[in-house]
Amino acid sequence: MAESGKACPTCGKEAGEHGHMCVPHKFDETRCDWCESLIPDARHLCSDKVKELSYICNSCGRTAVKDEYLCKPEKIK
Repeated sequence: MAESGKACPTCGKEAGEHGHMCVPHKFDETRCDWCESLIPDARHLCSDKVKELSYICNSCGRTAVKDEYLCKPEKIK
């Protein structure tokens, strides 16, 4: 996980550069790597991104493409 030096204010886990799924950073001009749409925050899920989801949070049930975005990630089988 890329360390930012800041912990998520909700779960206390180290948050990466884009924040954490609990409290994602807001983006101004960032585009989705999958669909190229402007995205409001890290919770953006387009149909192409959904195909890449690999993790689910054992705490809140959110899904993500990287384990670092979740409080208690578990690999989706």
